[in-house]
Amino acid sequence: MKNISLLESNRVLIALLGYDFMLALIIISINFCDRPIADAMHAHGYSGTFLKLLSQIPTVLEVIAAVFIMGVLIKRSRERFSSLIINLIATIVLASLVRVSAKMAFGRTWPETWVNDNPSWINDGVEAFHPFAQGIAYNSFPSGHALFTFSLATVFCYHFPRLRPVWLACMLGVFIGQLGQNYHFLGDLLAGATLGTLIAHMVILASNKANSIKKPRPDDRGLI
Repeated sequence: MKNISLLESNRVLIALLGYDFMLALIIISINFCDRPIADAMHAHGYSGTFLKLLSQIPTVLEVIAAVFIMGVLIKRSRERFSSLIINLIATIVLASLVRVSAKMAFGRTWPETWVNDNPSWINDGVEAFHPFAQGIAYNSFPSGHALFTFSLATVFCYHFPRLRPVWLACMLGVFIGQLGQNYHFLGDLLAGATLGTLIAHMVILASNKANSIKKPRPDDRGLI
């Protein structure tokens, strides 16, 4: 039992160090990397069908998630994938709430001008955070695409570890697609990836905790 507790403590410590490291990367990126990278992406004019497809990876993962969730209508699927379905539903709900609230709270401008002449770094030399500013012009941070990709891919990676290279490729692909099209600053993507992974980890931990409470301990089975 002590070994298990120590292992869990080590995992928590590693996770905390990992999230602290990502937070440091986000801060560094915002202050030193975002603008030069956006300038480089714009100057070289990276675009094309392949990058556009990569930037839409979260849509693919959402479709896969929807297929599993619809599986609740089939008894065999419901019994086999009940834990996955619960995790997916909770992850999608939390990711949606965090996405909307975080974008509103931070209010960052975009690297490029996309709609309604929104102020941007490339067109207007504007890159700033405007907390709780209204409108899509201030919705760059964090990246919703990265948030949903990393949250769903992390859940799938947990339940289907043999397909880990596929889920990791999805994570990398959304970075390449969004950054290559100059849809987001690097800091936006790092923040979305961090939040998405955190949401998935919280959902999985909560689900496992709930399942462990439901299951009787070995010492108690004889009393049931």
